[in-house]
Amino acid sequence: MPTHLASSALTSDFREEFEAELDSLLRRRFMWFSGTLAGLGLALWATGIGAAAAMMHLLPGRTMSTGEVIAAAAVGLVAIACYAFCFVIARRGKISGQALLRLTYTLVVLDGVLQVGASWAGLTGSAGLLGVLLTHVLACSFLPWTARQAIMPLIPVLALDAVLTFVLGRTSSGESTSLGVKAVQVVLSAGVGVPGTMLCWLRHNRRLESYKLRFFQRRYGEVRRELVDARRIHESLFPPPVGDGPIRFSYLYEPMRQIGGDYLYACRSGSPGRFRDGDLPLNIVLMDVTGHGIPAALTVNRLYGELQRVFAEHPDIRPGEVLSLLNRYVHLTLATHSVYVTAVCFRFDLERNELEYASGGHPPAYLRGVDGTVHELISTAFVLGACADEDYQSEPCSMHFGPGDTLIAYTDGALEARGKDGRMIGLAGIRRMIAGAPRNPSEGWPASVLRSVEKHRFGPPCDDTLVIEVMRPIGAA
Repeated sequence: MPTHLASSALTSDFREEFEAELDSLLRRRFMWFSGTLAGLGLALWATGIGAAAAMMHLLPGRTMSTGEVIAAAAVGLVAIACYAFCFVIARRGKISGQALLRLTYTLVVLDGVLQVGASWAGLTGSAGLLGVLLTHVLACSFLPWTARQAIMPLIPVLALDAVLTFVLGRTSSGESTSLGVKAVQVVLSAGVGVPGTMLCWLRHNRRLESYKLRFFQRRYGEVRRELVDARRIHESLFPPPVGDGPIRFSYLYEPMRQIGGDYLYACRSGSPGRFRDGDLPLNIVLMDVTGHGIPAALTVNRLYGELQRVFAEHPDIRPGEVLSLLNRYVHLTLATHSVYVTAVCFRFDLERNELEYASGGHPPAYLRGVDGTVHELISTAFVLGACADEDYQSEPCSMHFGPGDTLIAYTDGALEARGKDGRMIGLAGIRRMIAGAPRNPSEGWPASVLRSVEKHRFGPPCDDTLVIEVMRPIGAA
């Protein structure tokens, strides 16, 4: 998947999951908000605390009329009924998402309109903009609004207050105030939304960061589990080592990450009737795909399928022909994505005591003879995928491979291991490693080479490393 598409999908998933969590949180918080205000309002209304508080603010000599008492009680009952109704709707779960968000706006707007309207109507006990401020701060404390969402319900309330200010604004003596004074009052009234909006901004940012951390922790855990499964599937493509018989092979693989782009393919193939039972030639293909991690492992899976097809259709195929077919496949399907492969193919014919090989840009393998001599098997062709099928020349080579001989091959992760001074082991270091000591029968060459690489390397590995050994034991049946 292209990077921008993968990033877009991840952003979309995060946004959808975050919005779903906000919807659930909004429902719970809205029930607390509406239920709390309904219960508190009912308690104040029933006990007459609201009326008592209103009487304390009356001017000396002024008395409350029956109409004022009824109007104030009616306004209180309307507000209580609205909160109770909204609580029941949210409790039953019949509204969610944007509809529930609009209901929170409507409830705060209605409360504000009642507060402002009652104040300008002169109803005793009305708090006006102070009541709007308290309700807005309470709503912002309960509801998971963003700063923008916190501002939305204030717009119609403040607009109503501005209209009433310009139309009904009077001084204490009853004279109409000037337009300048009214404009200043309107501007200052907008300050009722500042505390709640700032509170929502701070809480939303903390909520977003907290969820982002949990989201990526969960995704990282999912990726880790998927990588474990992918590694198990990927490693199941590797052949089992052969520890007995006339020809044996073993290998050790150290991927740079969970999975990588190094691969070993092995099979016995040959036309029926040409070879005795158990003496079919052994074919081994060692490959190194450009890149690391999951993309390289996916490429290996494709090459595994191609190798299965090649050896099934051509049981007597020679190493040079294998490389030519692989080059054609890589050039046509992978090179367009800047993916190339180095590979070396071996064919061991025990009847003829012969090793035939062809190498496409792969690091040199080494044939250590029974007498301790070391022969370098250099590359015979280009990297796979670098040129078209008609321009590719594999140039296979043949060598004697008798009892006591051992082949050691590896990928470039062994060559490129850097020491503390920044210097790589290189071909000379690998050759000295193989020629300088006899084979340790308890661990074999793969373990010896990897141990020497790790001893030389400073820091974590920078590439996948795969080391293989193929040997003919002396006197093996």
